[in-house]
Amino acid sequence: MNQSQDTVVSMDSEHNQDEFQKELIELFGQEAQEWLVQIYSALTELEGQPDSERHAQLIDVIIRGITSLGGSAATIDLPEVERATFALLPYIETIKDRTTVTAQDFGTVREQFRIVVAYVKDATGITIEIEPPAEAVPAPEPVIDFLTLLNALRALQDQQLGNAANAPRSLIPLALQRFEHEARQGGEVIQATTFQHILHELHRTDAHCLDSLMQELPGLARYVGRLRVEGTGVAEPEQPLGPSLERIEQLQSVAKQTNATILVTFLAGLQNFLSLLVHRRIPVAEHRLQSVEGRILVMASMVEEWMATGQKEFEAISRLVPAA
Repeated sequence: MNQSQDTVVSMDSEHNQDEFQKELIELFGQEAQEWLVQIYSALTELEGQPDSERHAQLIDVIIRGITSLGGSAATIDLPEVERATFALLPYIETIKDRTTVTAQDFGTVREQFRIVVAYVKDATGITIEIEPPAEAVPAPEPVIDFLTLLNALRALQDQQLGNAANAPRSLIPLALQRFEHEARQGGEVIQATTFQHILHELHRTDAHCLDSLMQELPGLARYVGRLRVEGTGVAEPEQPLGPSLERIEQLQSVAKQTNATILVTFLAGLQNFLSLLVHRRIPVAEHRLQSVEGRILVMASMVEEWMATGQKEFEAISRLVPAA
């Protein structure tokens, strides 16, 4: 065989080897896609937090898929795919224990899996239908500048004052006061989540105060009723009204917290009235005590109305900055 013939045979051999390698890579690509699908499906199910038994089964599926993919890549001389695939195994260790695995652990595994997918695509040229979705980039959180917010709150306050004859109390001034304080801290804008958090906490505290007042006032009315029926002997002189006067003072403090000026004034007058009644034993006509008793119940009913109004005001304020 002369040199030219040797050259032809050599070229034919290389061509055959190239064709054979292409066939191997094509077959590998088909198998790789199946293994990648299995690994991806198992990872997706794992993130749904299945029970312990299923968790262990899925881990086994992933490890088998990795070893099969990596081993096959080594067999047909695809070292980069082999290295990337087996490099995934240490990360799988971090998700083996379902009691300690975190979302961050799964996120890291997904990132490493994307690297494997990229190497397989480069090596085989195939299109892999499934691929872990990239982490969604969160939309920017809505914000509102304090000037706009405070002006909107003042407009709501003006509207509320226009709709109520006496406007005895409102949640809006409490919100306005709180957000004016936040603005003085130096920020120009407030994020939607921060706004909603502060507003919910403010409303929750306000509703709790009003509910406490509504529950306590009927008890004071009953006490005045006893004084009317049984006289001032109901309370011992050395312990006038028992805990009642102290409780009235506490309720005044609660009423101040919730901006209920009319109730603060009423409770201060009630405290003075009952103190004089018991300490000085001043005779008071039965109809006057009955009037005081009725007035306390009217205030309790008014507080109940404030609670309903407060809920509506809370909803109106909440709409100023939509939740994120």
